[in-house]
Amino acid sequence: MNRNVMIVLAGGFLIAVLVALLVQASLSGGKEEPVVLKEEPKVQIIVASKNLKIGAELSDENMKWQEWPKNAVFPGAVLRKGDKKPSETLDGRLLRDIKEGEPVVKSALVPETQGNFLAASLGEGMRAFAISVNASSMVGGFVGPGDYVDILMTYKQTIRYNGPENVEITNMIEKNINKLATETILENVKVMAVDQTASRSDDDEKIKVGKTVTLEVDYKGVEVLALASKMGELSLSLRRLGDDGILTERPPVTTDARVTNISDEVYDEMTKITGQAAKIVRIYRGDVVEDISVSP
Repeated sequence: MNRNVMIVLAGGFLIAVLVALLVQASLSGGKEEPVVLKEEPKVQIIVASKNLKIGAELSDENMKWQEWPKNAVFPGAVLRKGDKKPSETLDGRLLRDIKEGEPVVKSALVPETQGNFLAASLGEGMRAFAISVNASSMVGGFVGPGDYVDILMTYKQTIRYNGPENVEITNMIEKNINKLATETILENVKVMAVDQTASRSDDDEKIKVGKTVTLEVDYKGVEVLALASKMGELSLSLRRLGDDGILTERPPVTTDARVTNISDEVYDEMTKITGQAAKIVRIYRGDVVEDISVSP
């Protein structure tokens, strides 16, 4: 037999054997091992829960935790630790717009060292206004950024009666005010900064007394403070943490004559001694002041 024919027959036989083995393997019921996909570890980062504009203040209402592949975490991402809320991990105001679902990073916040940090910290429609202070008018230096205060004005006020002579009116004026009065002109005002410091530092060990205090007020409050700073001396009264109450009815203004009752006590003693309700009337004639004792 021809040699070439023998080679072709041998090759065909080998191919037939291989095909038979493959068919047998497929019909034998052999099962392939399932492919197991390993789940990639994930972490949670802070993202915007809605579109945010520049200057927006971060809160739990506009931030949320979002799962993120651990190997895809980028520098600046804010990772969740424990069960903290987003606002407990990151706060401040935005330096730029952020879209919904976009990660919120610290570099997107206005730095406290930047010049416009104070402007970015103002609430909507609010203004910053600075007043001069000293140790006594700023509660000995215990007032700091983030505190809330009431603002008091102490001023000179003299009331003179120029109508027909009337002893009762004159006595009424003297019993209510002599020269000085103090009243609260603004309530629950936020302190934005003391001097050039707009935040409290954990490293501060001593109470610092500033020379100026910057307050957050609306446009009307700015007008009140601008005028009040010219009319008299301004003082701050520190509020308890969490106290945001506003008086709906103002009590009578505190005056020098109302602080003490010495005048009433003297009048009562004079009445006991003389048997008459003696009163003192002060009469102004130009630069001359004369006190006259009278009886009704």
